[in-house]
Formats: sequence, C-alpha cells, structure tokens
Amino acid sequence: MAGACGDWCGKCPNFPENCEGCGPEQTDCYFINCLSLRFLEHCGECADFPCPRLSSFVPDDRPGYPRGFHIQALKRRNEILLSQWLKEQEEYWKSLGNPPHK
Repeated sequence: MAGACGDWCGKCPNFPENCEGCGPEQTDCYFINCLSLRFLEHCGECADFPCPRLSSFVPDDRPGYPRGFHIQALKRRNEILLSQWLKEQEEYWKSLGNPPHK
C-alpha cells in the first residue's frame, strides 16, 4: 500500500486487482530502478532526497492534486511508523473525496 515514490496505493482504482505493486519486477518505473541500485525501500531514505526527478513528479493526473505531494508524503513517512503513515494517507485521500480501494 506504500509506493516507493511516496504514493499511497489505496487511492488507485487499479489496486489491488490490476496492480503489480512496487517491486524489482517493475522495470519501467524510474524510482524502483533507482532504489534497487541503492538498496533502499523508498525515495525518502535516499541521500539525494528529493532528487530533481522526484521533485518534478506529478502525483496524479487529475486536477487539484498538488506537485510535490510525494515529497511531503515521504518526509512524513520518515517521521512516523509505516502503519501510522498508511492510516494518515487513507484519511487524507478520504477527505478529498477519493475513497480507498481495497
């Protein structure tokens, strides 16, 4: 449920049925490839965080989703336990009217 780039998978309509998740098999994902080379779980753990690529990443193609959301999410993920971060993400996306997909 926690994307390596700072995204929360629960907001995606493809999750979980049509989702392959974040993992080394996702060779088309820049972030997964980068993290695999650095042996990191997510971008927030990287010494180069936030890199220019992450800084320019748009978290969602729908209007109203702010640039930089991933960076803020990863900063928060570094501050708290993953379980708490997942709960916060679910609450945040619900507050925007985007019910979680489970």
